[in-house]
Amino acid sequence: MKRIALIVLALAVAGFLYAGGGGETATTTTGPSGEVNLFAWLPDNPDIVVNWVNAFEEKYPGVKVNAQMMTGQGLIENMQPRFASGNMPDVFSNELDSFSKSMVDAGAIADLGDTKAWDDMVPAMQQVWTHNGVKYGIAGGVCTTLIFYNKDYFEQAGISSVPKDWQQFLGVCEKLKSAGITPLVWYGGFPNMLSNGPLSWGIANYVYPREKDFRKNVADTKYDFSKNPGWLEIYKRMDILNKKGYFMDGFTSTDYAQGQEFFNSGDAAMFFAGTWQAAYVIDQGDFDTGLFLPPWNDPGKELVTLNASETGWSVGKNDNEELGKLLLDFMFHENWATYQNPRGCVTPFKMSKNDMLDPKLAAAMDELNKYPQFVDLFGRVLPPPVSAEGRTLGQSIYIDKTPEQVIPLLTKVQNDWFATK
Repeated sequence: MKRIALIVLALAVAGFLYAGGGGETATTTTGPSGEVNLFAWLPDNPDIVVNWVNAFEEKYPGVKVNAQMMTGQGLIENMQPRFASGNMPDVFSNELDSFSKSMVDAGAIADLGDTKAWDDMVPAMQQVWTHNGVKYGIAGGVCTTLIFYNKDYFEQAGISSVPKDWQQFLGVCEKLKSAGITPLVWYGGFPNMLSNGPLSWGIANYVYPREKDFRKNVADTKYDFSKNPGWLEIYKRMDILNKKGYFMDGFTSTDYAQGQEFFNSGDAAMFFAGTWQAAYVIDQGDFDTGLFLPPWNDPGKELVTLNASETGWSVGKNDNEELGKLLLDFMFHENWATYQNPRGCVTPFKMSKNDMLDPKLAAAMDELNKYPQFVDLFGRVLPPPVSAEGRTLGQSIYIDKTPEQVIPLLTKVQNDWFATK
């Protein structure tokens, strides 16, 4: 609160304010005033933004928050036009991918090292949200994707333990299918979750063990995806699950919200979902929910995990930067619980701030952290056009492509992108 008090005092003494976007000024003697723009990616709970805005405007009645929700499949498509036009939001959801880092390099994102939210974060999250010395984001949580499962269905199918490798996983799916239970809810209509789920765990267990420097190689050289057989293996295994009949009917059109609804309604036994969805799927149906790490490893091979930061939040570097930081600190230093409690996500901060973490999720994260090798999300370890194409192709193998057709397409996209560097 000390920094907020200093900001308020400085603005009162100076007798001016920053206005959102346009840089207009006005006098005040009671505290900060003006407008600040908030651009949020929160498809799972837009009410969080409403609650933040109402509470902030109550505390700072001289400031109006103009909030807008991002739409579509991801952050890049929302931010690219704003970045290109120089119309950066004051506070906005942000990522750890190369596009977001290019915004840092262009001087479009403010350094957050002087915020309390930054000081609150654990060192690991501070490290990943620093690029070329710029502290550019506040993590929205520590995350992974997990298999959420219906314990009642497992019991009905005679499954006494969770699978620990790929072959055991196929065996579990077959037992469920034989018992008349659909094994898997699958996001065929939301490629962003295919990217965060099976594509990410596929890279971890089929690409990374064969090529530890794959991320650097794809970014710094012309790259042939056929040279590492792990890339093909990712898509082949996703295809196998479909060909064996383990997905629910109509899965190719299943979107984000429907996936949660289908699992909670008992339409399938397992659900590949993010930790950020935990509050919406753990024990939200009429059954006991369990969680396990996706066993994408081969028998006898140690699991390589997915361990990352959730989507974060940044401040645009513009004339409204101070009000942006004031809002950011309000959101994450003072009112983290407004964000965390409805989502049940895992804190990125050094100390709990009235967090509500389900003990089942806490146990899964403890298990995850036992594994020494891990990678980041699919969308972050590849150049933006390659990751975008890769996730779309993950969808297309269920419609009009074979896994074998995917690989040369990825190679072409990467080489076309590399030629423009």
